[in-house]
Order: sequence, then structure tokens, then C-alpha cells
Amino acid sequence: MTVTKYVLPVVVGAMAAMMLITLGETYVGTLYPLRPGTDRYDAASLAAGMRDMPDKAFMLLLVNYMVCSFVGGIAGTLFIKRESARPSVVIGIVLTFAGLYNFLYLPHPSWFAVNLLVYIPFSYLGYLLLRRKEATV
Repeated sequence: MTVTKYVLPVVVGAMAAMMLITLGETYVGTLYPLRPGTDRYDAASLAAGMRDMPDKAFMLLLVNYMVCSFVGGIAGTLFIKRESARPSVVIGIVLTFAGLYNFLYLPHPSWFAVNLLVYIPFSYLGYLLLRRKEATV
């Protein structure tokens, strides 16, 4: 197993997806700001502020996670020169664990657990978009 063949595409794709997720979360935070007086560095205050967020904000976050997983899968596929689906699937797994951590430690509506089901399929779709096509006669 070579680093450039399997590890580096996963790191590049996961980092690209996580940076875009952070940008998307920041944007959603500007559209639906936390209530005034919420301290982002105090867990109890942040939990109370997030409970007041509308479902539209969480829907936008879900769409953000889908798009960013897709882009992460594309980045991993491009880095490996479209040879294998393995990096995109591993990127989806890494993002799923990051999403699980986020879901467990920050208050979300219970329906938002569906976000854990989007990372792997959408990162794999990124691979499917760019995979190497077999020549047909």
C-alpha cells in the first residue's frame, strides 16, 4: 500500500470536504444566527441557542453536508486519477464519524440523525461521476 495511492487521496478529500462544511456552517450561521447573548464557547449556552434554531437551518446544513461529501469524493477520485472508489468510500466513512461526533456533542433535532446516512453515498456519487469508463466497442 503506497501513501500516495490510498492515504493521501483520503486526506485531501476529507480535508476539502471538512473545510467546505465549515464554510457552509458559517454561512448558515449568518442566515440563522444564534439568539443574542449565546456564548459559542460555553456548552450549555450553545446548546440552548441551537435548540432555538429553526428546522430550515438544519435542512440547509443537511444539504451542505451532501454537497460537501460529494465534493470530497470528487477530490479523492481526482487525486487517485479516477482509478478506484476506495478513497471516496473511506472519505465518506471519515465524514460519517465526524458527523456522529458533531451529532452526539451538539444538540440537534432527532430527525437530523439522517445526516449520518448521507456522507458515504454522496462521496461515492462523486466517484461515480468521474470514474474511468470502460471502452465499449
